[in-house]
Amino acid sequence: MLPALSRRRALLAAGGAAAGALVPGPARASGTFPVLRPGSAGEAGLGRDALAALDDVITARTGPGPDAAFPGAVLLVARGGVVAKHTAYGHAQTHRGEVPLRHPRPMRPETLVDVASCTKVLATTASVMALVDDGAVSLDAPVARWIPDVPEAVTVRRLLTHTAGLWEWQPTYLWAVTPEDAVSHVTGLPLRYGVGDGRHYSDLGFMLLGEVVRRASGRSLSAYARRRVHRRLGMVNTAFRPRRGGVAATSLGNRTERRMIGTEEPYPVLGDRGVEDFEGWREHTLVGEVNDGNSAYAFHGVAGHAGLFTTARDIAVFAQTLANGGGYGHRRVFAGPTVDEFTSDAFHSGQGLGFWTHRFDGIAGLGEGGVGHSGFTGVEFAVDRGDGLVVVLLTNRLHPRLPAASVDPAWRAVREGVGEALARTG
Repeated sequence: MLPALSRRRALLAAGGAAAGALVPGPARASGTFPVLRPGSAGEAGLGRDALAALDDVITARTGPGPDAAFPGAVLLVARGGVVAKHTAYGHAQTHRGEVPLRHPRPMRPETLVDVASCTKVLATTASVMALVDDGAVSLDAPVARWIPDVPEAVTVRRLLTHTAGLWEWQPTYLWAVTPEDAVSHVTGLPLRYGVGDGRHYSDLGFMLLGEVVRRASGRSLSAYARRRVHRRLGMVNTAFRPRRGGVAATSLGNRTERRMIGTEEPYPVLGDRGVEDFEGWREHTLVGEVNDGNSAYAFHGVAGHAGLFTTARDIAVFAQTLANGGGYGHRRVFAGPTVDEFTSDAFHSGQGLGFWTHRFDGIAGLGEGGVGHSGFTGVEFAVDRGDGLVVVLLTNRLHPRLPAASVDPAWRAVREGVGEALARTG
């Protein structure tokens, strides 16, 4: 017999009419949830001129100019289900290796992007949410229930909140050639911090969460996320190891990680292996291959911390689902109480269960809401669940070569522009 809350979550996940009354968020008619649709700035309650001015914000940072931060970008802004802006800028690929392309590939609204650490929420956290709803995972259960070598004090909740004491990063591929080897390597490392001793953002923690999803569901993270979440939401362009074309390029090989290993900055490398002990370094421009080395090498492209490719619209669909309290169109994917719990602060302000919170904090006109995440490749997204405001910025900042510029100034300018658009409706 499932506990009462688990039974309620199971009912909600099934989409029962009685359960629907428990869902927070926008009102819906005929048992359906709001879905994204194209519309005008006015329909979205946004100022037209202020929204249009976002083009200048992005184009000023696109291309080869002195202020350029990335070759290309896609920006999507929606509110109340109305997509008021979905625009592509610049190029998805300008070089092959060190050689400029004669005809650079343009960035398009439907271009696939390696979303790096946004995988943590769009695939791994989403899968854990579904497993919690289905009664297969308890947030306060020890991870050792599924991965025996993990210390008993480490719970699923601790991994989701980066408070499990694990190392932030290690190059597992220096020792591991399979996902199983990589998980064993991670569990064999000593904890860097005490469990619960502060928040320390950890890729390794989400590698373990991906393995929890696999063992709890009986399917790979890729297969479970696709079947249980992405297909139900119509996120048809979201996948690990994408098979279709139209993918934005990222870096030239893995030079960042080679430097990290060689210098042991910002993290010391545990063990007696170094750059020269690995023979698999990629030297070509990465297109359709995950940029992250741990995901690419040890996890073969499917990992809990990185590896997902998707589009701005698919991210916006997921964000709208959070705003809706767990449903989209005629489908309920997550229980309302589950969405509430995962998108609220847990242990530390700004950190929910997997999600980052307060992503609009400090931006005039946007309040303190905003739930989402970022990705190393130059990806940012946030949704204000109360207002239904969705902002997605995808860039290919690692292309064509390093060092790469930060996307932070562009992301802040976008949020400030959206705040101004909210203040100048009409």
